Amino acid sequence: MGQLDALLIDLVLYLLLLIIMTIFLKIALGLFSKAKNKNFGRVFITSLLITLIIFLFDYFLPGLLGLIIALVIIWVLISVMHSTGFGYAILITIVALIIYIIVAIVIGLIFGVVLFALPF
Repeated sequence: MGQLDALLIDLVLYLLLLIIMTIFLKIALGLFSKAKNKNFGRVFITSLLITLIIFLFDYFLPGLLGLIIALVIIWVLISVMHSTGFGYAILITIVALIIYIIVAIVIGLIFGVVLFALPF
């Protein structure tokens, strides 16, 4: 029963991560008027595919090369799914990350918790 509980907890945490990623990606897409298909369902599918791409490349090709290839595929995915150019897809990703960092810092200051760790 312990493994099932751990699996359920992992699944709930994954769904929570997916919803949070979807919210920040939707906000970032909303800032760019050229982006299309900005409804929550389409952005959720994009977020789901992004997490699968990151997982697969981290599992089969760990390291910097896998991360770079995954990012390029993610940017192509965003540009295709939301009818933006490749450059806009990069900007959308950067804006979503910046919004996440700002929100994480504010929540961390309010509640006194750390929501992300920087590698330096």
